[in-house]
Amino acid sequence: MFKAPPPPETYDTLSDTSAYARPVDDFGDPSVTNDPVGNLKKLRQMMIDKRRYLAQDAMTYPVMFIGRAQDIAEAQKLIAALDEAIAHEERLAN
Repeated sequence: MFKAPPPPETYDTLSDTSAYARPVDDFGDPSVTNDPVGNLKKLRQMMIDKRRYLAQDAMTYPVMFIGRAQDIAEAQKLIAALDEAIAHEERLAN
């Protein structure tokens, strides 16, 4: 069962943005390498982290669950495409 949201007059949007507007530092070391597979794997992990943040956002703000579910579905398509790109790069390396 969903928890009722706080009354609009007591809801502080600015203080709540930190729950979903996370800085890029949350994705770890931003360095780029000359390793295409390594870069793709790093990007894939970033997308997984983003998917997790979107799910957390949906739980924090249940009124947004449909929009977040759509965002998660789109992120999942990108993860699948990255899996394909990683496999392709690995085949090229052999």
